[in-house]
Amino acid sequence: MAQTQYFGDKSQRAAVEQAVNYYLEGSLLGDPKVIAQAFHPNAKVQGIRDGQHKVYDMKTFLGFFSTDKPRKHTTKIVSVDIENNAASVRAEWDMGSWKYVDYLSLLKQNEQWKIVNKIYTVVQKDQKK
Repeated sequence: MAQTQYFGDKSQRAAVEQAVNYYLEGSLLGDPKVIAQAFHPNAKVQGIRDGQHKVYDMKTFLGFFSTDKPRKHTTKIVSVDIENNAASVRAEWDMGSWKYVDYLSLLKQNEQWKIVNKIYTVVQKDQKK
């Protein structure tokens, strides 16, 4: 397994990863309360689904998760890039024959890192590059 790549200010690495891990671990549990700890309340989630640009607010996005439906997937942080109070993280969700790739933008405010934007794509594992 490849190790996470780090760029920029490594002193904030643990704090940025903690914020992202609320999201990743909360997704495995299906727990919207845990996931919400990772995101700024005004964050947006965007991606292309069925050929259409989709934009979700936090209420809608958190509604996709339920502790009655925990997920069976693995997640990993691929890369982290931090400068001052801004960070970018690439995370992947391995769903078996396909994976989600998330690009997360985070900002640090009041000593807390929060995801302010997430864009995602779905990649079939047998897809040639």
